Amino acid sequence: MAGVRFDVYGTAVTQRTERGDTLQAIVELAQRAERHGVDGLLTFYNHQSIDPWIVASVILQNSKSVTPLVALQPYALPPATAAKLIHSLTRLHRHRIDINLVTGAAEGELSQVGEQLDHDDRYDRAVEYSVVLRSLLSSDEPLFHEGRFYRYRALRINARLEPDERPRIFVAGSSPASRQAAAAVGDVAVTHPEPLAQFAKTFSRREQGGPRTAIRVGLVARPDGDEAWSAARALYPADRLAQIKTSMRKHSESDWSRRLANLASEDTTYDGVYWTGAYRGGGSVPLLVGGYHDVADYLEQYLRLGVTTVLLGGRLTSEDDFRHAAAVLSELRGRE
Repeated sequence: MAGVRFDVYGTAVTQRTERGDTLQAIVELAQRAERHGVDGLLTFYNHQSIDPWIVASVILQNSKSVTPLVALQPYALPPATAAKLIHSLTRLHRHRIDINLVTGAAEGELSQVGEQLDHDDRYDRAVEYSVVLRSLLSSDEPLFHEGRFYRYRALRINARLEPDERPRIFVAGSSPASRQAAAAVGDVAVTHPEPLAQFAKTFSRREQGGPRTAIRVGLVARPDGDEAWSAARALYPADRLAQIKTSMRKHSESDWSRRLANLASEDTTYDGVYWTGAYRGGGSVPLLVGGYHDVADYLEQYLRLGVTTVLLGGRLTSEDDFRHAAAVLSELRGRE
């Protein structure tokens, strides 16, 4: 696998809380990510979390190499405002920002903002949003745009960035609508992967010129496999209520939620490493569990199938979490 490079993003979990020093927690997270060779940090958008742009600014202020991957929800922010934010933060910190274009949300949140668009229409809007955003970041000429969702007459906001400063756009999802959106405007298409054999059938190596492929998984790795499995089961104990919720997820609007729920209902362990127990325990991603070498082997097979970016979900906040993940990533990056 000589010469194959892959990017790794962690996750900045920032649920609003009245306890603890949230600012210091984000600072420490950014510094740990940089220290352990993590390329970037995903910042969430939902109605409970701290604003992702504020989190991104803290990451930029407290690291030199960590790239914020900012969740951008079209209903929450007009494209011209997003362009100004991207331009301002990039110029002030002299560092690129990446964008995670999201279209879904908890059903209750969509209802709260009066969202009328269905699943596929939200992706159509996201595509047009991206076209407008890229236009504003690519030129200082007045923008004329007449679309289904956005209309502009000689809009000039002076947000042009050089090509190497412009964000990469990540498009999450695995439904036909999300894949079409990723093909149209995405630099990176993100999915929660199935076990290797099923993933190989579902996602082939990307076509020349198409978006790169990213997977979102968690890692629970230790020097010894038995130790790793003990840690995973302690982190995500079996829970009857969570199992009921997993069954309900089979009817989710989200394609990948339905796929993961079906996997979790059929079994919990695949190939001795891929584990859905965290998903059944209320988590949102599958985990790769095992000794450092075994987890590195499993990740390597995803890379061989065409994956170029790994988004690490699950528990990755403490110094120990990063140290264990770094052991896997270091082994994988050192392979010839």
